[in-house]
Amino acid sequence: MKKNIHHLSLILISFSFFTFAYSQDTLTKKNNWISFEGQIYPSVNSDAYQPKLKIRINFNEKSVLRFNTDFTRSEQYQELSEVNGPGVGSVKKINSMFLFSIGYESQKRFENALIYSGLEGVLGFGRDNEYGSRTDSINYVSDLNYNFKKPVQNLGLRIFFGGEYYVKPNIYIGTEFGIMLLKTTYRAGEYNVIDDSSLTSSDETVEIPKTSSSGIFYSGLGSIRIGFVFK
Repeated sequence: MKKNIHHLSLILISFSFFTFAYSQDTLTKKNNWISFEGQIYPSVNSDAYQPKLKIRINFNEKSVLRFNTDFTRSEQYQELSEVNGPGVGSVKKINSMFLFSIGYESQKRFENALIYSGLEGVLGFGRDNEYGSRTDSINYVSDLNYNFKKPVQNLGLRIFFGGEYYVKPNIYIGTEFGIMLLKTTYRAGEYNVIDDSSLTSSDETVEIPKTSSSGIFYSGLGSIRIGFVFK
């Protein structure tokens, strides 16, 4: 973790120099405006943070407040057949995550284009759940059901750089990439087992302990941004 903080400090120093260097000269003056954009990612991009909708509020020719949102949900379903029998069990896994970020970007504008850099904080909440019916998750068991539920939280800090070209005065196409320090926490959850063959209590609940991990990752490589400006 100390190594990650050291790397992040170097990134922050580089970011501050980059922003100062290019924010001194603004070629095109514009009034305040708001933009909405969608973001598309290539299939090879497996970033944990892939915001799909962005809102930018320009206060002047170089200062921008921005908001990003993203929601993902995946579901996996698998059936487990009884060996030499007609029984069928099933396992369903459901993962969901809502991510939100707020940040600041500094722009340098040209006649039909602009470049920018900035910093944003990222916060996410989600679930990592699994439900088993007539199975222990590996084999068919006629009288055994289970489920476990784990809340997930993401907390990150991201430095980004990007650019865009205006094909029309109110329509632009661009790209953006960044580096992010991300911490993922699996908060304390519950593992519940219902064993109908038990002669005592058929319902048992065990607490799943909290775990977490963190790292520094590239973010947004290959993304395509399409936006609309409202003045």
